[in-house]
Amino acid sequence: MTAIAVFSPSVSSAALSASLSHHSSHAHHYPGAGRPGTRSGSSVRIASAPARPRTIRASGQEEVSVHAHTRTFEFNREQHEPGSTTFLSAQTLQERHVTNVLDLQQLVPNLTIQSEGGSSAPSFYLRGIGMQDYTQNNMPSVMTYFDGVAYPVASMSSGMMFDVSSVAVQAGPVGFTHGLADTGGEVRIESNAPTKTFHYGVNEDLASYYRSKTTAYISGPITSNLQYRIAGQTLQGGAFRFNRDTGQKIGNANVGALRGRLAWQPDAKTNIDLIGSWSMDRSDATASTLLEDLSNPAHAGRDSNIYATSWSLNPKFANLVGISPKSIPSFNNVTWNIALKGNRDLGFAHLKTLSSFSQQQRHEYVDRDALEYRSGDTYFAGNTNVFAQQVILEGKPLLKGRFHWLAGLYYNRVRSFGANWFDMTDYTGYFRETSHNQPQQNFSQFATLAYDITKKLNLQFSLEHQSDDRQLVGDTINQYYFQNTAAQLKQCGGYVNCTTSRSYARHGSLTNQFSGKVSLSYQFNRNILVYASVARGVKPGGFATNTTVSEVQVEPFKPEWVMTYEAGAKTEFFDHKLRINGTLFYNQYHDKQMLGSIVIPGVPTAATQEGIPGMYSMYVNVPHSKTWGTEINIAAHPIRGLSFSQNIGYLRGTYTDYQQVDQQAVAAHYASTGRYASYVTSFNGSDMGMPKLTLSGSASYDTLPLWRHYKLNFEVNYSYRTQQNSLQPRGSGLYVVPSYFLLGASVTFRPLNNRWFVTAYASNLTGRRYLTVVSTIATTSLTAVSGDPRFVGGRFGFDF
Repeated sequence: MTAIAVFSPSVSSAALSASLSHHSSHAHHYPGAGRPGTRSGSSVRIASAPARPRTIRASGQEEVSVHAHTRTFEFNREQHEPGSTTFLSAQTLQERHVTNVLDLQQLVPNLTIQSEGGSSAPSFYLRGIGMQDYTQNNMPSVMTYFDGVAYPVASMSSGMMFDVSSVAVQAGPVGFTHGLADTGGEVRIESNAPTKTFHYGVNEDLASYYRSKTTAYISGPITSNLQYRIAGQTLQGGAFRFNRDTGQKIGNANVGALRGRLAWQPDAKTNIDLIGSWSMDRSDATASTLLEDLSNPAHAGRDSNIYATSWSLNPKFANLVGISPKSIPSFNNVTWNIALKGNRDLGFAHLKTLSSFSQQQRHEYVDRDALEYRSGDTYFAGNTNVFAQQVILEGKPLLKGRFHWLAGLYYNRVRSFGANWFDMTDYTGYFRETSHNQPQQNFSQFATLAYDITKKLNLQFSLEHQSDDRQLVGDTINQYYFQNTAAQLKQCGGYVNCTTSRSYARHGSLTNQFSGKVSLSYQFNRNILVYASVARGVKPGGFATNTTVSEVQVEPFKPEWVMTYEAGAKTEFFDHKLRINGTLFYNQYHDKQMLGSIVIPGVPTAATQEGIPGMYSMYVNVPHSKTWGTEINIAAHPIRGLSFSQNIGYLRGTYTDYQQVDQQAVAAHYASTGRYASYVTSFNGSDMGMPKLTLSGSASYDTLPLWRHYKLNFEVNYSYRTQQNSLQPRGSGLYVVPSYFLLGASVTFRPLNNRWFVTAYASNLTGRRYLTVVSTIATTSLTAVSGDPRFVGGRFGFDF
């Protein structure tokens, strides 16, 4: 059947398309709340009642039913689902230049995503729940899903986002209808599915700093019940940072990715979807700018230009790790995935299965100190693979359609190898290598039940149990000495070159806990839904792996868990011209996983049962903290062609029970006595450092037809984030990321049939210079990552 779009002043093409596909297969009813088993993981989609359909006869005697209605917003069905999930459309992602998950923090309230130490691994914080995974080997507090496949290692989620149909960001405990349980939430990214009619398109984006992004796809039928889609993207250029000593540019992207999908319908009750993806990232690393050189004496002052940086690769270090001595900080990463999804109507239930295998090979050279001085040069090599199997049974409604149920099983098996090299020859006089293997597996069971107490009132109950078993195997540290100094000759027994090695015992971490959720929702009428929920979420424990120098550092840290209380409303007014969704939340955060320090008391030359006395960095569990706040999403279409959107996030967080090592006091005591002793500082009542206010919004206007066949669109957008600490309890000063405001704008010319377009745009229109991350100290310096400068560009493409 050929689809024909009918345009009306009150109907957008996107809404009309969604209505066509939805109303063809769903009955229309208005019970008070949700059902299990939907994309948001909270409830079933409820359709809006359509107006009387019109039938249009196309060529070839095909008939197309078109439902005209007054809804003008996207994600209409999600309005009848309890929960505060933020949904982003493909158009929004394109207009805001979203190319990977790091860009989402400018669009989603109370979301912070930042690169870890200039690497490709992101750290997620949602409503203040998150973990700074400095060692990049632990499960994130916010899980990322690509086409339903969970990535339990954060670095695997850093790939390119292209040919995407939608993104959903759900806050709070998750894992009750699919995948893995987690404390902070999840990010679900869905790619475009194959189509039953032939389509193809190309999109080219050219901008400042020689940045180029090309996207292409082709989609269509192979047979009447087999369809395909192939999409790809390449991103090149864009370097705006430079070496303060030589002027050399750094930051060019060099990324390519492909995705293929096959959809097969062997019979009327079965759907099978095969998805394969591959990406390669050979980009320059994200270079930092210097805030303070803590060396004594200092080698450089604070950078006056936040795009300045520096590096200097030691040829001996390059030879040791196997890269060219002429290398600049850069990545060489390959990630691929294959997934097989099935859906079978069994009559009494739908059977949904997912089998997937993912692998990532990482090789990353990063200069963490932003200095020519060799104190923080690092090289990471890793190989991670993840096998996952999921089976879900979503039952047909019972008790006259009032009772709904879903049950499922999820299993994953992870095998991960990692090796970290550090060049500290100008600081300690040696190279250090730490390597490890980390096998792990997770087996989860979940069930969700929903009951319509009345036609408007719904009660939902979810329960999840997970058994997570992970181990640290073969953790080994090697130190390479090669300098002809008295200290090293003594260390090496009179030889100029030598290597010392130490291996640590096998350690394990077992998490065997329950998560749960109870929610109540009430549908006052078709335009107003209110809801409240209480949920408990758990995230497994883990290990620190990158700088092991004592047995105590490889001890596992405990699981973290959170109790979340939430209440909200979803509303529409003025004949669906104004939408206001809002929520209030409160989190009791227990055993938060955080990078900290411990002290083994005593004299370093006299080992104790706990280990060699000293002060060591490692992950610790913060006994208790709390976060609370609100989120508001507003969208409006006051007149034809004019639309507004506004997201508001307000967040506060404090530590209520947290004592941490006072490193300065410990160091001072050791300097005066030659012994280590533990001194702690109480951070009870201290702020947790998250931005208190996150805002984003846009305004868009479509003109009336020009020359009968064309139209112009004018769009402006902004984002604002208030001051952020480094998300560690250090107070203020150098560790603060100042507030910043970003403004963007675009103008697009296209025909009414949307077959092609030409866009001129600018991001960071005012040229604001701002920081996005203040890193932890890299041996002898404190650094930060600068945000993008102004980019001015053009985008053009066609879709047929």
